[in-house]
Amino acid sequence: MQHALLSASGSGTWLNCPGSRKAQQDYVDKTSPFAVEGSRAHELADICLKSGEDAAVHIGMEIMGEAVPYEMAQYVQEYLDYVRSHEGENTTLYTEERVDFSNVVPEGFGTMDAAVLDFDSGTCHIFDLKYGRGVQVYSYENTQSQLYALGLLNELGFLDAIKMFRIHIVQPRKVTPEPWNIKVEDLEIFAAYASERAELAMTDSAPRVPGDKQCMWCKAKPDCPALAKFAEETILAEFDTIEETTPVDKLSDEQKKSILDNKKLIEGFLKAVEQSVYERIENGEGFKGYKIVSGRSIRKWGADAEAYLKKKLKSKAYKKALIGIGDAEKLLGKGTFDDYTVRPTGKPTLAAKSDKRPALLAEDISDEFEIEG
Repeated sequence: MQHALLSASGSGTWLNCPGSRKAQQDYVDKTSPFAVEGSRAHELADICLKSGEDAAVHIGMEIMGEAVPYEMAQYVQEYLDYVRSHEGENTTLYTEERVDFSNVVPEGFGTMDAAVLDFDSGTCHIFDLKYGRGVQVYSYENTQSQLYALGLLNELGFLDAIKMFRIHIVQPRKVTPEPWNIKVEDLEIFAAYASERAELAMTDSAPRVPGDKQCMWCKAKPDCPALAKFAEETILAEFDTIEETTPVDKLSDEQKKSILDNKKLIEGFLKAVEQSVYERIENGEGFKGYKIVSGRSIRKWGADAEAYLKKKLKSKAYKKALIGIGDAEKLLGKGTFDDYTVRPTGKPTLAAKSDKRPALLAEDISDEFEIEG
């Protein structure tokens, strides 16, 4: 499969860190069971949108070498229903459409999951299916979808029908879509920004700029000197005026906030470095000072345990329990027993003020101190 030099899917990386393009060029693309699963879900969605069929029709049928399970069909159907809800008498559907935005990004192209152009309202809906349940992806200012919009505008601009794009990130295993609108004139502002960043990214001297968004999926993360320097300076800067005997609770609020603000980025860097060293040892290359050992293990019953316990304990050898909600959904269908489920309040956890969840405490005194910068 051909890949764009500066891809739309990787735009969150190269737009924010222009140096990442050169940094990643010698790394081999890795796949994972989750990536393969996502590709199969996309293939199923495309087949159904083109044929007009529901996903359930394909349960048990082979796609990309594996049979479609009930759970995948269920989640893909949510995506299909959502896309189809935007179709009407005067609309056109595009699915798995290859779009070209090379007028903005050198050799830029990508494959858009789906789009629906509504000629009556002048709105072009762009849909991006995210099948993963891990990282939540947001529609707001989503750069991948904006690049797809630019490509679609190149293709359909002659119709003079598009006044606005409405971006939909559909993540059925995680969240309800929250669409975001961008007018064509505002998209042109983004195009100018993307063009400038792409031009910089194509140079050999493009700077590396560490950050949560750009470092998350960067293949060069475990070997990045800029990220290592950032992590070191962030940690040391908060302790350079603290004596070794000073207790942690004497850190200033400013120091604690700086550490928390960068926690995710630094933890991600440390995990990437650890994984890189693990793979080197696993591949027989070795790494001075480290080795791979067996992790903590928990006892479990052996093959003959059930027969032994039944003989000794009889009915007491078993406990009766309801199956989990996930297993019930696989058997009965999602949403068929909502009246019989409850969602307890989650354990209180610390989050940045930018987090969309409401604060649990009515009185917020977190901004009573001033932070420079």
